[in-house]
Parts: sequence; C-alpha cells; structure tokens
Amino acid sequence: MGVPPPTGATRLRELAERHLWMPYSPPGAQGSVRDEIRVMTHGQGVRTWDDEGREYLDGTSALEALILGHGDEEVVEAIAEQARTMSFVDVFRFVTPPQVELAAELVAVSPGMAMAHFTPGGAEADEVAIKLARQYHALRGEPYRMKVITREGAFHGVTAGAMALDGQYFASRNVVYDGGLNWGRTVPAGACPECDFGKAGRHLACVHAIEATIRAEGPETVAAVVVDPCATAIAVSVPPAGYLRQLREVCDRYGVLLVVDEIITGMGRTGKLFATEWDGIVPDFVTMSKALSSGYVPIGATLISPTVRDGFLEHEGVFLHGHTYAGHPVAAAAGLAVLRRVLRDDLAGRAAVLGERLLAGLRSLEHHRFYWDARGKGLLAGLEIVRDQDRGEDFADPLAAGNALRIAARERGLTTLLLHPGNVLFVAPAVVASEEQIDRMVAILDDALGDVERSLG
Repeated sequence: MGVPPPTGATRLRELAERHLWMPYSPPGAQGSVRDEIRVMTHGQGVRTWDDEGREYLDGTSALEALILGHGDEEVVEAIAEQARTMSFVDVFRFVTPPQVELAAELVAVSPGMAMAHFTPGGAEADEVAIKLARQYHALRGEPYRMKVITREGAFHGVTAGAMALDGQYFASRNVVYDGGLNWGRTVPAGACPECDFGKAGRHLACVHAIEATIRAEGPETVAAVVVDPCATAIAVSVPPAGYLRQLREVCDRYGVLLVVDEIITGMGRTGKLFATEWDGIVPDFVTMSKALSSGYVPIGATLISPTVRDGFLEHEGVFLHGHTYAGHPVAAAAGLAVLRRVLRDDLAGRAAVLGERLLAGLRSLEHHRFYWDARGKGLLAGLEIVRDQDRGEDFADPLAAGNALRIAARERGLTTLLLHPGNVLFVAPAVVASEEQIDRMVAILDDALGDVERSLG
C-alpha cells in the first residue's frame, strides 16, 4: 500500500524528502550544502517567502538569473500572450516571430556577433560553442584542433561536454565522470610575477599562463579558450582592465577561438549589457542564459561571430546539432521582453550605480577579523573570508566556514550562495533592488560575520 502521504504544514517538505532528488545532493537533502529543505512559495521583487511565512531578501537573484525580480508584469504578459498565440512549434523546421526578433535584436546589441543559436540553457550554449569551434577548424583543414582550455575554478555546466570544460570548481571537483571526453585542459590559478591582480590574484589564472598552456599542448591541437569575463565562479576574481584584450591577442597569435561565457554576466549585470564590452573585444562566441529571460523561462543562446559564420559558408558546413526546445517561442518571447526592458530603462546603468553602493558596503566590513576582500563588477560581488585577516591565514575547511556565514545570513533573512573555493560569499541582487534593500543586505552580513567570528573563535 506504500507510505501514507504526509499532512499539515510540513507536507511539502516531507514529500520533497521522500520523492525529490535535488541537484548536488544526497537523497532528501537540499543542495550540495546538505541543508534543511526550505519550500519557497511566493515572491515579489527581490523578496521571497517560504511556507512558514518567513521573508527573505534574495541576495543572488535566484542563481543570478532573476535580474527583474519576481512578478514583472511585462515579462509575465509576454509569456502569457505567446502561450495563447502559439505555445510551441517544431523548431527543426519552423521559426516563430519572437525567436527571429530575439536573434536579430541580440545580434544588433552584441559585441560584434553575426548570428544566434538558441538552446534550452547555459551548459548547452557552451557545448554549442565548442562543437562549432571544433567543426570550424575541421572545415579549414585542422581536424586535430580538439582541446579546449579553461581556468582553474571555472564552472561551465554539468552536461557531458561542459564537464570536460570543468576547472575543478569546488562543488563539482569530486564528480566521477569518464565519457571519453578528455580534451579539456585547466590552467592553474595564481598570477605570475608579471601580473598584479591584487588579493583576487591567488584565484585567477593570468594570460601568460594560458599562453604557456597553449604552447605546451601544441597550438595545432587547441580549438578554443573558454572564459567567464568576470571569473564569477572563480571567487568573483574580476580581471584587471585589458585582460580580455591580451587574451584575444594570444588566441589570434595561435589560431585559437575565444569563447566568452556571459551566462551570468550578460544582460547588464556588470554595468554594461555584455561584460565583454569593458575591454572592447570581439570574441568568436558569446554564450548566454540565466538573465536572458530573467529566469522566467529556461533559454540559452550562443552568439556567433562573422569569422565563424563565414568559415561555415565558405566550406558549405552544416551544423548537425539541435534541441527540441531550442528557440522555444514562449522562452523567446520572455527573452525579447527582458532585452527590451533592459535597454529601454538602462538597467545596465542602474546595475553600475547600485553595484558601487553594494561594493562600498561590503568593503565597509573590513573591520571584521575574518574579512579578507570584497570585489566585483556592477551587481556581481564576492565577499571572501579568512581565518585571520592580519596574517592572511585561510580556514582549514573553507567550505565549512563559508557555509556558516551563509546560514547565519539566511537566518537573518538574506539568501546567498558560496563560490570557489568555498569561503567566498556571492552577492548578486536583482537590478530592481532598492538602495535600502542593498544597505539591508550589507547590514545583515555585518551581523552574520560577527556571529560567525564568535562561533568559530
């Protein structure tokens, strides 16, 4: 007969423990941190509530996606209208108006891109870029260019191809996977003596190290380099100005294609529509997801440069790839509404202004003994803690310390998450947050840091 269903206020949590296996989680626990399950029932703007009526400020825009917050009427109406008009279509043989318009408008505002290929999400967008890069080289008579280089601590997704790009991100470094995809190469962190990245430098691979890896592997075997322009997963180790320009030059020197993963940074979060714009380069690919639809509907996109497009046209290359839900009309309608809203209301400019306030607030926490650094770009910030600020002494278990801070903040009403190597708290609120809400987030972290310092001694 089975186990009778639970009743009362804990019903949904008990059902989750019995039947829902969550990401990065053992059965019945929430997420990689093995935390208690919280059932979130509704939200408005940057505020959310759980099934017990507790209110939280969403400090990370629901995995960096929800840039417009909950309940944006323009996006909701665009989704509803498209669902009423045409819910779905055979995307292998037909296109719909929002899909075509979104592709055209993304290309028009992108850093020099020519075409867009849509996917169900971000990992798939990265895989599209890698497949296209390798096929591009093969069409041009270089079939041995198969390797792809990423930076230590990077994260580009957990599908099979994306896992081959994994930079041993702290939450996935122990994943056992051997699908024969051994073409990924990881560049160690830590700037060389020629580079000065400040405190963030201990987490970020410099361009010289990437070039050395290309040379060591043999340029004739390297297809592409993949980077997040703000090194978001890598402890928010924002590179200095010119980093991407130098990397572009290195890639050009060895005939390697450059993939800029803007899955988190795209759609204005860093103060420009694309973070790539800060260095003024034209990548070979730009990948997007998350904020592309403000998280309302799953969608991803790979933007492709004229160079790659023309290589396929010249050799009559056919890209043999596709997903059932790639270019889904409802998702495209959501993306179109978000893009137009971001441009119309200059939300990138708003992110830049609010980001300065957020970063100044986080840096005001330097009086704490555990404080090490606060860094970021726009509404994309990381707060790094160490055992002792004066000595620069790390925690024996960075993840445990970071998790203690995360939980202390959540108990005060702020939800956040952790980044590589575990002792970096990620703060990336929606662009619709108010100044008062930004200040409240900082105040909560101030109190939470005091709690953790007292508890960890």
